[in-house]
Amino acid sequence: MNLKWTLITRIWLMALVCLVVASGHVLWQTRREQHDQLVNAIDTVSKQIRNRFATVAMGFVPTGFDRDGRFSFWDPVTGSNIDTGMCVRYIDEDDVVKASSCHGMSKSHRYGDRGAGVPGWFDGLYRVAFGVGGEETRALHWDNRDHGRIVAALDAGAQVAEAWNRVRDLISLALLTVVSLCLLVYVIVSHALRPTRDILGGLERMQRGDLSTRLPPARFAEFRRMSEGFNRMAASLEQSVAERAELTRKLVTVQEEERRYLARELHDEFGQCLAAMTALSASIVQSAEEQHSPLAEEGRRLSRITEHLMRGLRSILHRLRPAGIEELGLVESVRGIAAEYGHRGTRIELEADPDLGQLPETISVNVYRIVQECLTNIAKHSGASHAKVTLARVREPAPDSGWCMDVTVEDDGNAVQTSVDERKGRGRLGMRERVTALGGALKLRKGATRGLVVHARIPLTGPV
Repeated sequence: MNLKWTLITRIWLMALVCLVVASGHVLWQTRREQHDQLVNAIDTVSKQIRNRFATVAMGFVPTGFDRDGRFSFWDPVTGSNIDTGMCVRYIDEDDVVKASSCHGMSKSHRYGDRGAGVPGWFDGLYRVAFGVGGEETRALHWDNRDHGRIVAALDAGAQVAEAWNRVRDLISLALLTVVSLCLLVYVIVSHALRPTRDILGGLERMQRGDLSTRLPPARFAEFRRMSEGFNRMAASLEQSVAERAELTRKLVTVQEEERRYLARELHDEFGQCLAAMTALSASIVQSAEEQHSPLAEEGRRLSRITEHLMRGLRSILHRLRPAGIEELGLVESVRGIAAEYGHRGTRIELEADPDLGQLPETISVNVYRIVQECLTNIAKHSGASHAKVTLARVREPAPDSGWCMDVTVEDDGNAVQTSVDERKGRGRLGMRERVTALGGALKLRKGATRGLVVHARIPLTGPV
């Protein structure tokens, strides 16, 4: 998961939680203020009316407040003391409404109407969570008589509308703040994580085999320590790979020298012995035939065994040290082994660069062994009917790079995943070690159809 988007998502979640908590507090505070306003309004109106009664008491008749014009002071008193969404009424002792003042009430004066512009979901949620409406009553007593009561009530629609306006303002401010904060965090985190692109690029270059990769020093201490650790690891790995390649090169050289020695010894010792046995068996057969002895058949049998051993010895000598690789060169030697495997049922096509030139012996021998191992695997495991060997001399794309030897062997057999896995199989491991010892790179992949493609690139200026 992307770190920047993870941080932004968590900021949104935290902001949402804070917004829910803050909205709940604002709604609760709004409901409390509305109730306090209702209580303050009815207390103020009741007090001022009692004061008015006391001031003009001589102008009132003791029978009640039932004459026209007696409440000329009602509107000034109530108009300055009631808030939006509030209604104050005077109800006499007979429960008859004598005076009423409302501010911001719905035209129908029906409690429960939704405020204008308030979403339905908020209206329902607010009514369930905090309740709406409500009344406060104050009795009027004067001269030991009950003169009715003052009733103050809140309009439900006005209450919901006021709560929605406050929450809407809070949500707008919160959204603006969170969006600005997310943009700021995205820019800051993107700038702070810029060294990670260098680290990922270095890891990708190392994965492609460029062990000389080094990271530049980073600005922040954490990334600087990561860069230093990466550079130390890359230097150690480069040194280890170089030492391993040198050791492999020496082992391959020793192996080829041992094969040369064994081929020479087998040729000189066993070859001469088998040649002597062939001559001796021929002499036995000739003498036995002259004497009509039954040993003639035994001699011919011995001759056939000796001939079989000679063919086996020549095959072993060819595998240990291909004849003509020093005299004829790499291309002709590969052509010979391709013809040999072609006789076994697989058609081998050889395509060699005409300007390949004379190669160093170490490169020629190792390329020959790689092709030999590939053709052996094709003959034993792939079931291919056709294979192609390509030898080419190419130059690396970099301007300061030298010439390289490209070796490609592809077939139309049945390539499975284990065939592509370079870590499995002694033959593939041996090819990789040879290519590594020469400073090159080996890649195995599936072909365009179903076969296997083995590609080795060996620098002609590398270690030989």
